Formats: sequence, structure tokens, C-alpha cells
Amino acid sequence: MLIRSATFIKSASKLSGCPQTDFPEFAMIGRSNVGKSSLINTLTNNSKLSKISVTPGKTKLIGYFLMNDDRHLVDLP
Repeated sequence: MLIRSATFIKSASKLSGCPQTDFPEFAMIGRSNVGKSSLINTLTNNSKLSKISVTPGKTKLIGYFLMNDDRHLVDLP
């Protein structure tokens, strides 16, 4: 899949705060400090889309990114 556009939508602390859409969702899940944010930035060719921290375990929220205006990439803590 070629990613032509990527935008940050929102962060949610619980499921009730997640966007309600009919778009398919692809989740990025993994242990702390394995490079999920770096992978998101690489896939989207945007080094500032997902915040990268040098301290492990900083992702505390569910992050939603809209890809190509038709699907969500979800960064899970």
C-alpha cells in the first residue's frame, strides 16, 4: 500500500474516546521502545507525525492517524 497522505487525528485515553468511523483500522502493537513510532514515521515519510521518545514506556494513549483518507493506523501503548 502506498501512503499518499497521513494526518494525526486524535489521542484517546480509553476506548470510549476513540473515533467512531467505518474505516478499517490497522494497529501498531508491541513492547515499549521497539520503534513503533519510528516505523509509523518511516511508513508515512513524515519524521514528525508520531512523537519519538528516548525514554521507554512514554506512549500512554491510543493514537489515531488517518492514512489516505480511507483507513486508520492506530498506535497502541
